[in-house]
Amino acid sequence: MTVMYLFTRYRFNWDEVDFSIFSTYSMITNLIVFSHMLKMDDALIGLMSCTSKILAGFVYAFATTTWAIYLAPLVDIVNGTSFIAMRSIASKLVPPDELGKINSVFGLAEAIVPVVYGPMYSALYRATMDTLPGAFFLLGGALTAPALIIFG
Repeated sequence: MTVMYLFTRYRFNWDEVDFSIFSTYSMITNLIVFSHMLKMDDALIGLMSCTSKILAGFVYAFATTTWAIYLAPLVDIVNGTSFIAMRSIASKLVPPDELGKINSVFGLAEAIVPVVYGPMYSALYRATMDTLPGAFFLLGGALTAPALIIFG
Protein backbone atom coordinates (compact mmCIF):
# COMPACT_ATOMS: atom_id res chain seq x y z
CA MET A 1 0.00 0.00 0.00
CA THR A 2 2.91 2.35 0.65
CA VAL A 3 4.25 1.95 -2.86
CA MET A 4 0.70 2.24 -4.21
CA TYR A 5 0.35 5.58 -2.40
CA LEU A 6 3.65 6.82 -3.87
CA PHE A 7 2.54 5.62 -7.30
CA THR A 8 -0.76 7.54 -7.17
CA ARG A 9 1.00 10.68 -5.91
CA TYR A 10 3.46 10.52 -8.78
CA ARG A 11 1.20 9.34 -11.60
CA PHE A 12 -2.06 11.15 -10.73
CA ASN A 13 -0.85 13.94 -8.45
CA TRP A 14 -3.16 12.69 -5.68
CA ASP A 15 -2.99 13.86 -2.10
CA GLU A 16 -3.78 11.87 1.05
CA VAL A 17 -7.52 12.46 0.77
CA ASP A 18 -7.69 11.28 -2.86
CA PHE A 19 -5.75 8.14 -1.99
CA SER A 20 -7.90 7.53 1.08
CA ILE A 21 -11.08 7.67 -1.00
CA PHE A 22 -9.59 5.32 -3.60
CA SER A 23 -8.31 2.94 -0.91
CA THR A 24 -11.75 2.77 0.70
CA TYR A 25 -13.36 2.13 -2.69
CA SER A 26 -10.82 -0.59 -3.44
CA MET A 27 -11.39 -2.35 -0.11
CA ILE A 28 -15.17 -2.26 -0.53
CA THR A 29 -14.95 -3.84 -3.98
CA ASN A 30 -12.67 -6.56 -2.59
CA LEU A 31 -15.22 -7.47 0.09
CA ILE A 32 -17.46 -9.05 -2.53
CA VAL A 33 -16.84 -12.79 -2.56
CA PHE A 34 -18.46 -14.97 -5.21
CA SER A 35 -17.22 -18.34 -3.96
CA HIS A 36 -19.73 -18.78 -1.14
CA MET A 37 -22.70 -17.71 -3.22
CA LEU A 38 -21.89 -19.72 -6.35
CA LYS A 39 -20.54 -22.93 -4.71
CA MET A 40 -17.53 -23.12 -7.03
CA ASP A 41 -14.60 -25.53 -6.78
CA ASP A 42 -11.68 -24.19 -4.70
CA ALA A 43 -9.15 -24.59 -7.53
CA LEU A 44 -11.40 -22.64 -9.91
CA ILE A 45 -11.73 -19.88 -7.32
CA GLY A 46 -7.92 -19.80 -7.02
CA LEU A 47 -7.57 -19.60 -10.82
CA MET A 48 -10.06 -16.73 -10.99
CA SER A 49 -8.31 -14.93 -8.15
CA CYS A 50 -4.84 -15.20 -9.67
CA THR A 51 -6.13 -14.20 -13.11
CA SER A 52 -7.89 -11.23 -11.54
CA LYS A 53 -4.66 -10.09 -9.85
CA ILE A 54 -2.59 -10.44 -13.02
CA LEU A 55 -5.09 -8.56 -15.18
CA ALA A 56 -5.53 -5.85 -12.57
CA GLY A 57 -1.74 -5.45 -12.47
CA PHE A 58 -1.82 -4.44 -16.11
CA VAL A 59 -4.69 -2.01 -15.52
CA TYR A 60 -2.90 -0.43 -12.54
CA ALA A 61 0.49 -0.31 -14.30
CA PHE A 62 -0.76 1.38 -17.44
CA ALA A 63 -3.54 3.56 -16.00
CA THR A 64 -3.07 7.19 -16.97
CA THR A 65 -6.43 8.61 -15.95
CA THR A 66 -8.38 8.60 -12.70
CA TRP A 67 -11.26 6.58 -14.19
CA ALA A 68 -8.78 3.89 -15.30
CA ILE A 69 -7.28 3.53 -11.83
CA TYR A 70 -10.80 3.23 -10.40
CA LEU A 71 -11.49 0.45 -12.91
CA ALA A 72 -8.62 -1.67 -11.58
CA PRO A 73 -10.29 -2.73 -8.28
CA LEU A 74 -13.27 -3.95 -10.31
CA VAL A 75 -10.90 -6.12 -12.37
CA ASP A 76 -9.21 -7.16 -9.11
CA ILE A 77 -12.51 -7.94 -7.39
CA VAL A 78 -11.88 -11.64 -6.69
CA ASN A 79 -8.18 -11.30 -5.83
CA GLY A 80 -8.57 -11.85 -2.09
CA THR A 81 -10.31 -15.18 -2.54
CA SER A 82 -7.08 -17.02 -3.37
CA PHE A 83 -6.12 -17.06 0.32
CA ILE A 84 -9.47 -18.63 1.18
CA ALA A 85 -9.13 -21.18 -1.64
CA MET A 86 -5.59 -22.17 -0.57
CA ARG A 87 -6.65 -22.72 3.03
CA SER A 88 -9.72 -24.66 1.94
CA ILE A 89 -7.73 -26.95 -0.34
CA ALA A 90 -5.07 -27.50 2.32
CA SER A 91 -7.65 -28.31 5.00
CA LYS A 92 -9.14 -30.98 2.72
CA LEU A 93 -5.76 -32.56 1.94
CA VAL A 94 -4.38 -32.64 5.49
CA PRO A 95 -5.60 -35.00 8.22
CA PRO A 96 -7.60 -33.26 10.97
CA ASP A 97 -4.82 -33.69 13.55
CA GLU A 98 -2.40 -31.80 11.24
CA LEU A 99 -4.58 -28.69 10.65
CA GLY A 100 -2.77 -26.72 13.36
CA LYS A 101 0.56 -27.33 11.66
CA ILE A 102 -0.70 -26.27 8.23
CA ASN A 103 -2.24 -23.12 9.71
CA SER A 104 1.12 -22.36 11.32
CA VAL A 105 2.82 -22.71 7.94
CA PHE A 106 0.28 -20.32 6.36
CA GLY A 107 0.77 -17.86 9.22
CA LEU A 108 4.55 -18.00 8.87
CA ALA A 109 4.32 -17.43 5.12
CA GLU A 110 1.94 -14.49 5.61
CA ALA A 111 4.41 -12.94 8.07
CA ILE A 112 7.50 -13.43 5.89
CA VAL A 113 6.07 -12.33 2.53
CA PRO A 114 5.76 -8.61 3.42
CA VAL A 115 9.36 -8.61 4.66
CA VAL A 116 10.52 -9.74 1.21
CA TYR A 117 7.98 -8.09 -1.09
CA GLY A 118 7.88 -4.65 0.56
CA PRO A 119 11.55 -3.78 0.00
CA MET A 120 11.54 -5.48 -3.41
CA TYR A 121 8.56 -3.42 -4.62
CA SER A 122 10.06 -0.24 -3.17
CA ALA A 123 13.40 -0.84 -4.88
CA LEU A 124 11.72 -1.59 -8.21
CA TYR A 125 9.50 1.47 -7.90
CA ARG A 126 12.52 3.67 -7.18
CA ALA A 127 14.43 2.19 -10.13
CA THR A 128 11.57 2.53 -12.63
CA MET A 129 9.85 5.67 -11.34
CA ASP A 130 10.84 7.80 -14.33
CA THR A 131 10.31 5.16 -17.02
CA LEU A 132 7.43 2.92 -15.88
CA PRO A 133 6.20 3.77 -12.36
CA GLY A 134 3.71 0.88 -12.42
CA ALA A 135 6.37 -1.77 -13.02
CA PHE A 136 5.90 -3.14 -9.51
CA PHE A 137 2.32 -4.08 -10.46
CA LEU A 138 3.69 -6.08 -13.39
CA LEU A 139 6.18 -7.78 -11.08
CA GLY A 140 3.32 -8.66 -8.72
CA GLY A 141 1.45 -10.23 -11.62
CA ALA A 142 4.54 -12.17 -12.70
CA LEU A 143 5.05 -13.45 -9.15
CA THR A 144 1.41 -14.60 -9.13
CA ALA A 145 1.86 -16.70 -12.29
CA PRO A 146 3.23 -19.77 -10.41
CA ALA A 147 0.13 -19.78 -8.20
CA LEU A 148 -2.01 -19.65 -11.35
CA ILE A 149 -0.21 -22.73 -12.64
CA ILE A 150 -0.56 -24.55 -9.30
CA PHE A 151 -4.30 -23.88 -9.11
CA GLY A 152 -4.60 -25.05 -12.71
